[in-house]
Amino acid sequence: MKPYIGITGFMSGDEVRAMLNLMPKNCSRKLMVGVLTDWRTLNGLTPNKWPNRYPAIKEIPGIFTDHPVVLNIAHYHTRELTTLHWQLENLVRSCGPNLHGLQLNIAWPHPMLLKLLRAKHPGVDIILQIGDAAFEIIKHSPERLAAKITEEYDGLIDRVLLDPSGGTGKEFDPAEIAEYLSALKKTRLDFGLNFGLGVAGGLSSKNLRHVELLLSEFPDLSIDAEGRLRNPDDHLDLREAGKYARKAIDMFSV
Repeated sequence: MKPYIGITGFMSGDEVRAMLNLMPKNCSRKLMVGVLTDWRTLNGLTPNKWPNRYPAIKEIPGIFTDHPVVLNIAHYHTRELTTLHWQLENLVRSCGPNLHGLQLNIAWPHPMLLKLLRAKHPGVDIILQIGDAAFEIIKHSPERLAAKITEEYDGLIDRVLLDPSGGTGKEFDPAEIAEYLSALKKTRLDFGLNFGLGVAGGLSSKNLRHVELLLSEFPDLSIDAEGRLRNPDDHLDLREAGKYARKAIDMFSV
């Protein structure tokens, strides 16, 4: 399971192709193509307050290209949890044949839902995002995070993404994130759990030093960026995204 350099908020296949031109053929990491979806866009309604980040559901198959370097991930958020199983089934069908995984931007979804999803779609990776609400529920405790993952999500997720920003551009604190990563790493070592680790939160070409501080202990760390890769009109800034990708590639290659 290769770690990835993630960019979330793609709106077109042209944007993806522009980023792929920057990726070396022998890159040790995938380019995670993140497409944002929610209950509204899934149901064909007017997008939420971020219309330049959420494409129409019918556009997603054209964004998810078939390319060996790419990891196509649909990031899904909803507050309507009673029908979450059917929403995820609809999402998988709607994303087309090049979908590689789902990132659930939902605070601690019920494990049974993930078990059903895993059984029906074994080839679809599941990334569990730990955002603001999820951190609140575990009272910002690394130990509680590790325990909850161990007790409730063993075998049901492929990656854990620590993201206190949630796309707002707020930078994460490397020292604080390191405590959570250490607790999760210890869980994997002690219990043999198999999941990748990732971080997000205000990343751009200007602050990848936050990640660099973590690499000695977590060399296979995945990263994702969204909020600080947007221009003033909230479109994906391909120039800044390119700088971020190139600097990340150089950083991980050292």
